[in-house]
Amino acid sequence: MREALQELVNHDKKWVSKRAQMALTIAEQYDGGGLDEFDYQEIMRRLVEDGSLDREADDLDTKAQLINAIYITAEII
Repeated sequence: MREALQELVNHDKKWVSKRAQMALTIAEQYDGGGLDEFDYQEIMRRLVEDGSLDREADDLDTKAQLINAIYITAEII
């Protein structure tokens, strides 16, 4: 699913690209041993459960793609 996040980094909507880039950065930290699994999943969960995402997201399909990509990358679902 990192490929999906990478594609979303290049999205023209800033709210999507910003969160996708943050998710990739956090995943790299986790891979490098900088985060334990619980903290990793919690931080990734906060990226999409943030109230500002609901306010900023103007495309529900793209929002769903972002959430799905983040959750699968973090092995939340």
